[in-house]
Amino acid sequence: MNEPTPYNGPQPGEEAYDAAAERTGILQAICDVDELAFDHRMPGPLVAFLRRQRGGQEWMTDSRNLQFPEAARPHPNPGDT
Repeated sequence: MNEPTPYNGPQPGEEAYDAAAERTGILQAICDVDELAFDHRMPGPLVAFLRRQRGGQEWMTDSRNLQFPEAARPHPNPGDT
């Protein structure tokens, strides 16, 4: 049996970019799907819970969708002026 890849992304309390939802929020928690008491419908073994920095509706995503925000921002092309 293959071991799951360890999670190495943003940590709870840090800003995280959710590539699936194309938005940024504050990561609240990373949970194993077996810990959840509801139908999570996530394909991966870990679920991430996020909220907007200034409040608003929280959301969840597969932890594999998370990136550090600076890695998700487009990088300027050195040839562009």
